[in-house]
Amino acid sequence: LDRNVRAMRDQFITINFSQILYNGFFFSPEREFITAAIPASQKTVNGLVRLKCYKGNVIVEGRDSDEGLYDAKFSSMDEMGGFEPTATSGFIDISSIRIKAWGRQNIKVGKGGVS
Repeated sequence: LDRNVRAMRDQFITINFSQILYNGFFFSPEREFITAAIPASQKTVNGLVRLKCYKGNVIVEGRDSDEGLYDAKFSSMDEMGGFEPTATSGFIDISSIRIKAWGRQNIKVGKGGVS
C-alpha cells in the first residue's frame, strides 16, 4: 500500500472495525460499509512475508513484492534531480511521486491508471 492509503486504513478502517466488532455490531450497516472498503485497500497487496515465531511472539523477518510502489531511485531528490527546494512546484513534484508510481503500476497491470 501507498503510505497515505495505509494511514487512512489504519486511522479509519482498523479502529472503527475493531470497535464495531467489540461492541457486537457485526450485523449492522456500519460494519457492511467498512467491510466494503477493505477489498479496495487490498487490490495490490501481494507478495511474500517471512515471519519468525518465538515464545508466543511473531516477528516480521522480511517482506517482498513484485508490485511494490517503493523504488529507491524515486526516494531521493538528489537521485531523481530536477527539484528546487525553495520552489512551490518542487513540493508538488515531490508529492506527485507516489501518485505517478501508483499510476504506472496500474498501467502495468492493465488498469489504465485508475482503479
